[in-house]
Amino acid sequence: MPENVFDPISFMQLKTALTGLVSSLRDGEVRMFPGFLLFRRGAQLGAAIDSGETCINIHNVHPGRSFTLDGDSALPGVAGNYLVLSVNTDETDLGDDLKREAFVNMLLFFISEQNGNREHLLANPWAWAENVIEMMGDKVSESKPYPYLAELHVVAKLVEAGLLTDVEHEYRGPDAGRHDIELPGLSLEVKSHLHASGDEKEGELVISSETQLNPTGEKPLYVVYCRMEEMGDMTLESLAAKFPHDRVAILRKIRKSGFVEGDFSWHRPYHFQREPLVYQITPAFPKITPSQFPGGVFPSGVTKLVYHVSLHNIPYCPWTSFVSAVAHGESPRFAL
Repeated sequence: MPENVFDPISFMQLKTALTGLVSSLRDGEVRMFPGFLLFRRGAQLGAAIDSGETCINIHNVHPGRSFTLDGDSALPGVAGNYLVLSVNTDETDLGDDLKREAFVNMLLFFISEQNGNREHLLANPWAWAENVIEMMGDKVSESKPYPYLAELHVVAKLVEAGLLTDVEHEYRGPDAGRHDIELPGLSLEVKSHLHASGDEKEGELVISSETQLNPTGEKPLYVVYCRMEEMGDMTLESLAAKFPHDRVAILRKIRKSGFVEGDFSWHRPYHFQREPLVYQITPAFPKITPSQFPGGVFPSGVTKLVYHVSLHNIPYCPWTSFVSAVAHGESPRFAL
């Protein structure tokens, strides 16, 4: 059984004990304190608090450059579910007095039960970590996940309508395919853009390569335009839940783009400001092609082409109507 160190314990006793133990705790060793435990597992050294009956699904969240916040149910020699704050001792030199003190101070804040800290931490560890980052003058640096929320929303609706039956091969967005979705009879490119609340400006597409608006073979190509905002109830977590049979494939795909289940991005909420709109890429659709350059080729030395296309006065079809028409074997109707 892990050893109890002090009970009861004063703040200074606790700080002194932690300062000594972060330098001396051995691999596989666990020390029990009132309300938390200290452990070492290989290079991972940290504190853990009981998270209750279920393991909190949070992983690889960094409330500060060196600290990692995780849910864990496999601590050495202890049963139960825990929320863990730790450092990697291979990357953080705890022999340095300043780094060791910074780590101990962070542990003391993490385990504190004063002023509702413990309740806030267990209720929403992502928000707790963001508050710590703000207090430290740092910022959350992970990429915004909204493009993949838009793609997953589209994929989920196509699966629901029976139009997409092979998530692994037909959903290609995170796999760097030319188009995000390749169905037997059509291709779809999903474009998502953030807008502030009340912003009524016309939409525009950002085209990120010279081939993105080129069809695949003879199949028609459509663009799904998603106008989004940073608020609401649409998250990676809620959308991944729509794929009970393809969850592993979905998580593997979005992980390729740096979004890991349980991290900050997992609970970042968004919503559609309006229903997504579908545009057909016809010869009349504005785009840059090699034929517009001398000799029918792009200029020598141009390695990447990114341009914006205004959607003003381009016929569109509401997303729901588009899916319904295709599912019934009908041609979607596009109008202004």
